[in-house]
Amino acid sequence: MKNMKNIIKSLIAIAVTGAGLTGCSLEMLPLNEVVLENYWTNKSDVESVVTSCYVAMQENDYVSKLIVWGEDRSDNISEGPDVPTDLKNLMKGNLKTTNGYNNWSAMYNVINRCNTVLYYAPQVAENDPNYTESDLAVNIAECKALRAMSYLTLIKTFKDVPFSLEPSIDDNIDYRLGQTPFDSVLIRLIDDIEECKNDAPLSYSTKIYNTAKITRAAMYSLLADLYLWRASDYTLDASSQAEFYKKCIECCDFVLNYKISQYVANNIQDEDLTKTVDSEVWTQYGYPLLAENSTSSSYASAASTAIFGEGNSFESIFELTYNYPGETKVNYDVSLMYGGYDSDNALKQYVVGNENLITSEPTSTKYDDNTLFGVTTDYRSINSFFYSSGDSYDIYKYTLRYNSAGQSPYGSVSGSTWTKPTRSQSRRGISTLQYENWIFYRMSEIMLIRAEAEMELAALKSTDASLTTDSVASTGVVLNSNSVALKGSSLSSSKELYDDAFNLISAVYLRSNPACKNTTSAAPARSSYSSIENFRKLLLNERRREFLFEGKRYFDLVRLSRRLGNTSELRTAIVSKYGEASKAVIIKMAQLDFMYMPILKSQIQVNPNLKQNPCYDDEEQSVKN
Repeated sequence: MKNMKNIIKSLIAIAVTGAGLTGCSLEMLPLNEVVLENYWTNKSDVESVVTSCYVAMQENDYVSKLIVWGEDRSDNISEGPDVPTDLKNLMKGNLKTTNGYNNWSAMYNVINRCNTVLYYAPQVAENDPNYTESDLAVNIAECKALRAMSYLTLIKTFKDVPFSLEPSIDDNIDYRLGQTPFDSVLIRLIDDIEECKNDAPLSYSTKIYNTAKITRAAMYSLLADLYLWRASDYTLDASSQAEFYKKCIECCDFVLNYKISQYVANNIQDEDLTKTVDSEVWTQYGYPLLAENSTSSSYASAASTAIFGEGNSFESIFELTYNYPGETKVNYDVSLMYGGYDSDNALKQYVVGNENLITSEPTSTKYDDNTLFGVTTDYRSINSFFYSSGDSYDIYKYTLRYNSAGQSPYGSVSGSTWTKPTRSQSRRGISTLQYENWIFYRMSEIMLIRAEAEMELAALKSTDASLTTDSVASTGVVLNSNSVALKGSSLSSSKELYDDAFNLISAVYLRSNPACKNTTSAAPARSSYSSIENFRKLLLNERRREFLFEGKRYFDLVRLSRRLGNTSELRTAIVSKYGEASKAVIIKMAQLDFMYMPILKSQIQVNPNLKQNPCYDDEEQSVKN
């Protein structure tokens, strides 16, 4: 009987994994009805498939696509020594409909697993008294969140995509779906998460689950992201945009207030937050970001070590976790992309940092938005990548370990002295168990999402008379005994919104530039920002510095293009990496649809209901001719 149960579980795993949900046809091997009747019987059956939804995001190809689609296409990345041909062509703008990186099957695999749980879990709740309504609600919230994250990635990458909330379990149903428009998908995802945002737990009894599983803070972070994308649509009227930006701010407030309450109560297992949070950032801005000061001359700075080295830090909200107690999984996607060992223990390095990140060793103590890392104080310029003039910029974030002599590859910053990192040939491999987690949301991003929503709302208020008296609600949570309130408790004017956005950006910047606390010129000055254009530049630069190599940069440029209704900023940012192909690429990039990927040709061949991205129709027509 035990063997039969294992066989059933193996069958369900194969079916749910979805060898067939590999393309836009959304086809998949139908689940055998007898197997289903025997499988979906109790709480543990549901929980095992919920776990498989997280696992599917860790499987080879899911994180790889997050890096390729969100990072490799951006101005942060150049070709590495082992770059595959398809990836090389993609990064040069020579993107064909046959390119393997157009394959979206990893995303749809996760989506269908989630759909399967959402379909069968309510039936289990009716039959198993141990599977309570609260258990069901938590599992529904988890699956809806993971599904929404996958769909959001798809529409950011492809624009219009096949969309279904039903599992492919019945061979009597035709799953060859056409595309659903970007906006329609986004609206449905927002409604979906709004329905269950408070059903996820605030926290779990096991510390690691607070960032490795979906919590209420993760739900609100995702919802803030969805509202930000919804508002960033130049075709919407100002009133609708303003409403979505306000909802985004409210969601950010929930997350930030929760993290603040954790810090005030020092409420996190096995960690004294008062010793790890940056006291000056907290005192000046009221946000409990981890301190970045170096722990010693031999180690990377503290916050970077906690966030990217150790993982599951206090700042994290949700991250794919590869190192559970008693259960580990190697993150080969990061290894292959940024530098590490593949499953055959062979060293690979598909991509490196772009040389425009730093063009010369920083010597200035004066901040300038025209130079990404111009000052000598920023830890992110030594923790994220290796810099050497005329050499390749190896990516250090996520990938590096200390060598056999115990020496750190990281450099150091102290006052006006900037010491570049050393090149280390010692990369994480199988022997050192490369567990690097992949972070979806962390506190600094929620701060910058809120800043983006505030400054765009401020710009709308400045130009639309009907919005000038409209206010944004905020809880004004008390932070400490001095009654310092969360900034933005009364945001009724454009100036207040701009001021608060600047505070949020400055808090994130100051954490990574502790030396500039005594050198004020090394930080952005509020007086330098008086228009939405220069505020956008400040924000884009800070997001680029903070989230280098985290799969955010290209999507930031896409979101700005959707807001502006043109690709001018995106073209300016990334055209330099295209080399000789730049002239031809610039012509195509003038079209908004060119910033999205083409549909894989083989998927269109099996699903005639799909329509190719119009920017790539000429290629298809040439083939036909």
